[in-house]
Amino acid sequence: MSDIDFSACRRTIAALAQGGVPEAECYVYGAGGFGRRIARELRRLDRTVLGFIDRTGRDRPSVDGLPCLHPDDLGDVSATAYVHGLMNHATSPASVVAWAETRGFAHLCFPADLYAIPGFAIESYWLTPAQETRTHLDAIEAFHQALEDEESRAILRQLLIYRVSTDPRDHPAVTAAEAYVPAFLPIYTRPLTFIDGGAFTGDTLETLLAHCVAVADWIAFEPDSGNMEALRATARTHRTLVGSHTLIQAGLSDTNGLVRFEEGHGAASRIAPPTGIAWAGGSTTELAVVRLDDTIRRAGDIYVKLDIEGAEIDALQGMSRLLAQRPTLAVSLYHRPADLWEIPRLITALYDRPRFRLRQHGHHGFDTVLYVMPG
Repeated sequence: MSDIDFSACRRTIAALAQGGVPEAECYVYGAGGFGRRIARELRRLDRTVLGFIDRTGRDRPSVDGLPCLHPDDLGDVSATAYVHGLMNHATSPASVVAWAETRGFAHLCFPADLYAIPGFAIESYWLTPAQETRTHLDAIEAFHQALEDEESRAILRQLLIYRVSTDPRDHPAVTAAEAYVPAFLPIYTRPLTFIDGGAFTGDTLETLLAHCVAVADWIAFEPDSGNMEALRATARTHRTLVGSHTLIQAGLSDTNGLVRFEEGHGAASRIAPPTGIAWAGGSTTELAVVRLDDTIRRAGDIYVKLDIEGAEIDALQGMSRLLAQRPTLAVSLYHRPADLWEIPRLITALYDRPRFRLRQHGHHGFDTVLYVMPG
């Protein structure tokens, strides 16, 4: 049945066609960073952007020199295209798309459609031209076959369709409340060591404690100096609930050294990519990165979280000795397009008899997490 289901998914993906933005004038819905980047790219390509639609429009009537309108203040749009410029993990776009459907736009356009415009180029986490996903369907199907439960396989199939269409109506169901604590994980019966890669403010530790996970040792890696202050506060707050803790201001990688780091972006702070667009705002500094195998040694039950803004593959390559102990893993698969097929393939090579499950914990394709357990 699994092979038949994935074949149907392939046919659906093959039938999806991005049409680009018609020559009609357009509005971009969403005046955050992603929507603004879309508008700048469209204007660079001489497309007419009339302005932004955003619920903050009455508080900031102009963004990047363009009008910013509250949805209720929009006039006639019957000759105008709608461009979906939202990319937010925490907020469902369902009501926005439903509004756009009934508002009378001449055309609804989603981010993947824009790649059909000659010269259009934008990078954002997993977003990539549809052909990139289509080219790697064989590798993705191998991952699909390795998933141990039908819920995971159904999530992957629907996620593939969404990544190709970027239409929120195609998005798989989101289970935000279960992030890092799904009931199937073997983390609830004995005290464990929690290795927190991308600890942010310690929010995942707080989630584990709220779900009665006994954390005997918390080892948190967080590179951003601003986040570290909040992380220290979390450690102080919960010091009586955790056996011991170690907070390390460093990134995880496959080597020990220094890299350029874009900080000041909260949960999105990241190692600066060798190419591509730097995040707006924040600052760039030098950061120490370490191999996990060279930094810590622990025995017993271990739970590793890796949510490190695209450095997951490097971190996995730097922890092969730890992976030989077959810890429980929670690894993000959404920071780069290829993570969806490259990370499962790498773990299969480094981890003896892994059991895979997939869950979708965020909107707009964010917070896709691969859970790995010993078989």
